[in-house]
Amino acid sequence: MKKPAAIALARRTIAQEASTLRALSAGLGEAFWQTCELIAGCPGIVWVTGVGTSAAVGGRFAHILTDCGVRSVFLSPDLGLHGHSGVMAASEVLVAISRGGESVDVNEMAAIATARSLETIAFVDDEASSLARLCRLVLPVHSPPEYELGGYCATTSTVVCSALCDAVCAVVLKLKGYTFEQFSPTHPGGAVGRARPKRGQNTGESE
Repeated sequence: MKKPAAIALARRTIAQEASTLRALSAGLGEAFWQTCELIAGCPGIVWVTGVGTSAAVGGRFAHILTDCGVRSVFLSPDLGLHGHSGVMAASEVLVAISRGGESVDVNEMAAIATARSLETIAFVDDEASSLARLCRLVLPVHSPPEYELGGYCATTSTVVCSALCDAVCAVVLKLKGYTFEQFSPTHPGGAVGRARPKRGQNTGESE
């Protein structure tokens, strides 16, 4: 491959992801709002689960939710299905992330959560999947399969799901009213820990 073809391919890949993100934005509605309300109002812990690239997205999501004032933990199925799902308690929330919605381990986690009286939310592409049927709320995360790298390696779908998680966190942060002053004692390390808003500086978006 020559440089011009490589640059063209890279630009096409980014353009495909951008167009999928625009479609995601346009499709946000009632299910998105209910998801944000449920997560922001959770009296306990918001658990997040997934496998493969969905696990990478889920771990990031749980971390950012905690940064937004929601106690959140990623619970992998390899631990959850070997006893650790016992940490989940009634009235808490489980967010299960799966592109196809047919990952057996993820679906078993959702079934356990339902049996333990948790609220369950599926972030899934296939709204007719087993996972979608198992969960109370379904937040669709659609991306064309041909946009995946090589037609099979989760790339665009991962970007889009990460963006959806960010959008949820943005709304949850506002609903919680969580401030940098509340957050900073839990994040003393690194550049974030050294950052402090200047006196009178507006650190949030308008309502």
